[in-house]
Amino acid sequence: MLMNKNNETGNVLFFILIAVVLLGLLTMVLSRSGSNVEQSGNFERNSVTAGQIMRYAQSISSAVQEIQLRNISANDISFENNQTATDYTNANCDDDADRSFPSCMLFDVEGAGLTYRNFPSSNDGSDWIFTGANNVGTAAAPVGTTGAVTGNDLIMLLPNVSNGLCIQINRQLEIGTAGTLPTDTGIATTAFTGTFPGGGPTILDGDPTPFELDDHPTGCFIDTAPDPDVTYFYHVILAR
Repeated sequence: MLMNKNNETGNVLFFILIAVVLLGLLTMVLSRSGSNVEQSGNFERNSVTAGQIMRYAQSISSAVQEIQLRNISANDISFENNQTATDYTNANCDDDADRSFPSCMLFDVEGAGLTYRNFPSSNDGSDWIFTGANNVGTAAAPVGTTGAVTGNDLIMLLPNVSNGLCIQINRQLEIGTAGTLPTDTGIATTAFTGTFPGGGPTILDGDPTPFELDDHPTGCFIDTAPDPDVTYFYHVILAR
């Protein structure tokens, strides 16, 4: 009789042990499943946001091309708006005989008619930067040309973008090594108000080698000059 009780006790312990093991396995599977769902959700959100940002950037490029068809030069283009902390008033964009004002203004209903738009879900709320102080790409593979001043590209930068979103953007554009971001050291962020600064040129190319941003008018990189580093999305509005 005692032997039977011992056998029953052993069987109960055996089944309890199996239950504990199965519970552990179930917990591990659910944990992995939850992690996969979260990763999938992040991927989908980043894909949607990446598409929105790149379409918006392209709309700026198209608007600049439209303005230039009105015989308005690059130096006259104005990014003046009532949203950014930076003042982009361009004295070259003025009310004159050829009625270029406000036709030379991107964010004006009588100009290009665009609406300035931030993407707060993509970064820390920082404003777009519109600048003509950089050449994009090395001399071997520039987006435009490489001459100082004459080769400075008109670009838009979105600072402090999340690394995950930027990695997704570069993946879609086939830039660099998957899962990493190119680095650059000391880009220029001087606000464009009608002039293209000299004294350079400042090259935005994803240095050091392999210069992943060569030939790429759009993409993401990390500027390692500031402390802390700044992750940027960039788009060449007008290659020169």
